[in-house]
Amino acid sequence: LLMLFVATRLRGLNNIIHECSHATFSDVRSDNARIGRICASLLFNSFESYRHEHLSHHAHLGDYDQDLDLQGIEDLGLHDALTMPVVLRHITTPLLLRHLPYYLGLNLSPRDGRLYQALQYALIALVTVVTVLAPLTSVLMMIVPFLLIYTTLNYWADCMDHAGLVPTDDELDGSRNILAPQVLRWLFFPRNDCFHLVHHLFPHIPARHLEASHEVLLEDDLYVSRANAVRGVVPATAPTEPMSVTPAE
Repeated sequence: LLMLFVATRLRGLNNIIHECSHATFSDVRSDNARIGRICASLLFNSFESYRHEHLSHHAHLGDYDQDLDLQGIEDLGLHDALTMPVVLRHITTPLLLRHLPYYLGLNLSPRDGRLYQALQYALIALVTVVTVLAPLTSVLMMIVPFLLIYTTLNYWADCMDHAGLVPTDDELDGSRNILAPQVLRWLFFPRNDCFHLVHHLFPHIPARHLEASHEVLLEDDLYVSRANAVRGVVPATAPTEPMSVTPAE
């Protein structure tokens, strides 16, 4: 349970990076970049690289030629229709460690600045020292949560967000909300990322307002007509008329 909890907190850090990439974590724009770089360093990633890839995901959702987020995991088949064998494949892929080549890439480049690169190397040194002094603690509380559980949660989150829905020309059909109980949201969907469809429709709304925005959107018949908006499954029909509701901040 502790290993799982550690991995979900790493997911929380990743969500802060995500919000910073949209400049919605802090009201001060420069703080978003600074906080994003710190959090990315803690996850051995580059904030600038993440932001570049993620913004392409919003601009070209499901287009493997231009959506750099999904381009790297195209072989995992998030675009496949959600038949029972496909769902079972998504469940077992991380259990068989098939996701690791796609989700374990470490970015130790100086793209965010030498200071943040130095922080990454300092963390590697710290993990090395802890592994020497307390190998079991290091393996169970640091290495396994980061290498295996955190990457598994990331893969399953991508599946819940987009599997069976991409590619699409309509943002209303390209992702889904996961309306889980509050306890599960706190553990597995830190910072309201369960409202992924709302986020794709209005990416500049801060995460703290996504649930309230969803409640406002429930007043719109077109939004409510989509199963991926209100039940988290593949949408049935796809009306083409534009939505009329703008969520309030």
